Amino acid sequence: MSTSVSEPSELLALEELAHAHRLAQLAVLGDLVHALSATTAVTHLLVRGSLASGTADRLSDVDLVVAVRDDRLPDLMDTLDALMSATFGTLLPGWRDAIVGNLGGAGFVYLLPHDGHLLQLDLYLCPTSAVGALRRRIGPRLLWQGAGAGADDIADADTRQRTAQELARAAEAPADCGSLLVQAMVLHAMLRKRLARGQQYIAYGLLHDLNATCRDMIRTALVPYSRHHGWYHLPDEVGRTATGRECLIELTQALTSPPVPTVAQADEALDRIIRLAQRIAPHAADSLTDEITAYRAYQQHEEGLS
Repeated sequence: MSTSVSEPSELLALEELAHAHRLAQLAVLGDLVHALSATTAVTHLLVRGSLASGTADRLSDVDLVVAVRDDRLPDLMDTLDALMSATFGTLLPGWRDAIVGNLGGAGFVYLLPHDGHLLQLDLYLCPTSAVGALRRRIGPRLLWQGAGAGADDIADADTRQRTAQELARAAEAPADCGSLLVQAMVLHAMLRKRLARGQQYIAYGLLHDLNATCRDMIRTALVPYSRHHGWYHLPDEVGRTATGRECLIELTQALTSPPVPTVAQADEALDRIIRLAQRIAPHAADSLTDEITAYRAYQQHEEGLS
């Protein structure tokens, strides 16, 4: 008799414990599925990465693939920032992910406030016509599929070609100083996460990406019509003015810092980029003042918890 009485209370306690230790990403993922499945342009929602494999921890990203009808994909790309901001209060505009491989669509990274923390959302938009190939290539887990999703959703060849051209144009568009500032904050968040996990090799690569962002900020602000790219001809082009030479000094300091960063060094790298933007691209820095302030506040909050 005592066993039959205790079992329900024990089960309830186990359920409460499981809920208390449930990854925050799962709740966010549920909200994403609910919101995006209501968008008539979306045909499939799939999860990949550590959430799909069951290896996620509290620092893990939410990796979501969103398959969109080919003819609706360009419009959804144009309104994605507004949708994510209005529905989920994303901290920054989406950063066009330059790290994820080309899976036939376009990747975006958002920093999403949740329960006093920032979660990284890696959202990959994929044309419905390419979702089958994507599933075979990376094996994501299907979360949701529209009731009518199927052969009727596969666009004709002309539509697929137009969508592919739009994706290519968007990928080739040069970054402006505002998007470079967003990129710097997203890379900084990624870098701090890798440092928290002790992943030095990945941290090394992300610090290089931050330093390249610093370079691109200088070049975009001071010589926007340069025929060169990357590290080529920087002293000749940027060093023609006193401001340019001072920027190159800042960049040299970044490049001569230890290659495997500490958290303090990661913070210094971001501060350098913001400081340079405020000087050489004040319009971009001013347009993101609230976002920069909010991002720094979240990072300070995380430091207080560690």
